[in-house]
Amino acid sequence: MNKNKPVTLTVAGSDSGGGAGIQADLKTFTALGTFGTSAITCLTAQNPSGVTGILEVDVDFLEKQISEVMDYFPVKAVKTGMLFSKALIERTHSLLSTRKKKEPFFLVIDPVMVATSGAKLLQDSAIDALLNRLIPIAELITPNLDEAEILSGKKIKDSSEMRDLAKEIFDKFRIPVLLKGGHLQGEKIALDILYDGNKIFSYEKPFVSGFYPHGTGCTYSSAITSYLALGNPLNDAVRKAKEYLHAAIEQAYTAGKDKTLNHTPTIDI
Repeated sequence: MNKNKPVTLTVAGSDSGGGAGIQADLKTFTALGTFGTSAITCLTAQNPSGVTGILEVDVDFLEKQISEVMDYFPVKAVKTGMLFSKALIERTHSLLSTRKKKEPFFLVIDPVMVATSGAKLLQDSAIDALLNRLIPIAELITPNLDEAEILSGKKIKDSSEMRDLAKEIFDKFRIPVLLKGGHLQGEKIALDILYDGNKIFSYEKPFVSGFYPHGTGCTYSSAITSYLALGNPLNDAVRKAKEYLHAAIEQAYTAGKDKTLNHTPTIDI
């Protein structure tokens, strides 16, 4: 039996409440059979009800975190989450673009801009750096509909418009796009659309009532990152990640005042 595990890296913020950010990423990496490492961009004081404080990490210290991990481990896939500032994005881009030329790896960008609670997790001054520097070196971006509006300048009202919007975002960045429809109101099906420049793939699961969606985006993108590191093609990685996330929601358990994702669900993919 081969005991080697592919190494994954999350470059993201820390969620003191444990349900999102690097905490969710590392739980997911472990659950799906990869060895998870991390580089923290920000400390946050938060719980599922909201974010009350953000402490940005010094860019030189972020560089040390990423460099120490990638100097030692053969990282197969990287995801980014909360990057917060232009300085952090610029340094992350510089490091990852240089590394990718020497030792290629998958890069999944979850363009975290606003928390589910409404707190801003990306400064306005950082948006251009995210769009024009970091996204172009990725293998996948995973915007929800609010983030897609910032990426494209367009707001959609129902799931029938998602395919065209995914194509428009791809045409703008020339990077595969997973457009997530989980924030649509009044829908019975949670529809996600992947467009890789050649083909549209759709993924559907019924909405699960009674669950507060804290940490779902982080968990989804880190699951995709894990499955890519394990050798799955992009379409299969997204399909399996969707199955995993749905199981994590269906098997959510109570922690504190509300339910939280079960990052170790019983699932057969």
